[in-house]
Amino acid sequence: MLNSNSLLKVVFASVLLVITILSCTQQPKKTDTATAKEQTKPITVQMAKMTVGGMVCSACQSNVKKAINSLAGVIHVEVSLENKTAFFSYDPLKVKLEQIQKAVNDKGYTANKPQAVKQ
Repeated sequence: MLNSNSLLKVVFASVLLVITILSCTQQPKKTDTATAKEQTKPITVQMAKMTVGGMVCSACQSNVKKAINSLAGVIHVEVSLENKTAFFSYDPLKVKLEQIQKAVNDKGYTANKPQAVKQ
């Protein structure tokens, strides 16, 4: 048989459990509204071309591609070692062309000013 101290602990634990369950089920989900707002924003994608000096091998080509791809807002990158160019699509609301150029220059290559490409 339970003594009064043990009975009090069981009741307290039960009440605590009920309060926890009720508080979890009554909280509004903030992520659902944020996701809905984000989905209604149109994504503006632009394309640009940039010449890159200093690439001499496929590892260089890969490094330039990784540098550009590492930026938030860059959607797709193609780098041509033969033509010494990088073509990329990006969201101008998230990343600026100057940031992309700087990312490549910071890796030790010579990136010229990116030029917009007509779609």
